[in-house]
Amino acid sequence: MKKQIQGIALILFGIVLGLASDSLNNCFSDLGIGVSVPWVLIGLIIGIIGLLFVFLKTKDNDK
Repeated sequence: MKKQIQGIALILFGIVLGLASDSLNNCFSDLGIGVSVPWVLIGLIIGIIGLLFVFLKTKDNDK
């Protein structure tokens, strides 16, 4: 079951990358610190963090 979930996570992350490719130039700069950040970058970071959570090994408490 874990391999299936990992495969689904990779497919979903591939979809996120495909959707992000067109929108990387749209930025917002109203952060108050003078930094311009692409909207898609936030989604990509969240997607990468989610992918890491899927592939990290979990501790088994049932030893």
